[in-house]
Formats: sequence, C-alpha cells, structure tokens
Amino acid sequence: MDTPLSTRTAILTVLIHGRSYGLEIIEKVRERTEGKILLNEGSVYPALKALEREGLVRSFEGEPLPERGGRPRRYYALTGEGLRAAHEQKPAMPGLLRPVEGM
Repeated sequence: MDTPLSTRTAILTVLIHGRSYGLEIIEKVRERTEGKILLNEGSVYPALKALEREGLVRSFEGEPLPERGGRPRRYYALTGEGLRAAHEQKPAMPGLLRPVEGM
C-alpha cells in the first residue's frame, strides 16, 4: 500500500472492530489480508494523527504496561463521524472486515 487514501481506508476499516494501537493495526491488516497489504509505522502513525485532526479518530492512553517499561500504549478508536466514514469505505477493503482469531 503506498497511497495515503488506502492507508487511511485500511485504518478506518480495522477500527470498525474496536480500539487498537498502531502496531496492532499494522498486524491486523497483514493478518486479515493474508500479507497482501503491508503497512509500516512510517505511514500508519502520520495517518492516525491526520485522522485524529479530522475528527474521525480519537486517541487515548491505556494502562501502564510492565512490558513497556511502565509506559502506557496509545489506543485509537473511531468517533461517530469516523464510524460513518469507515462504513463508506467497507466495499474498498472487504478482507479487512473479517476478524482475526486472537486479536
């Protein structure tokens, strides 16, 4: 995936299933598309920030985690407007709509 629109679409579609953090979004996209779509941190985090500025996504910190040296993860979730936008994108990313076992 190399266009901002497709990265944004993938993120919105994954977040239909609920909150997630950046690396988990990358993994869910890879798993759900069987490796056909590979995102990276360099595209996902800027896209998440842009989606947040646009009011489609909100972010919040989770609980501090020992495996992160006591630092919390930053989670992302769809806003009402983001949910509407994600549902409009569903036909573009059908493989991302199926849940991945264990995630």
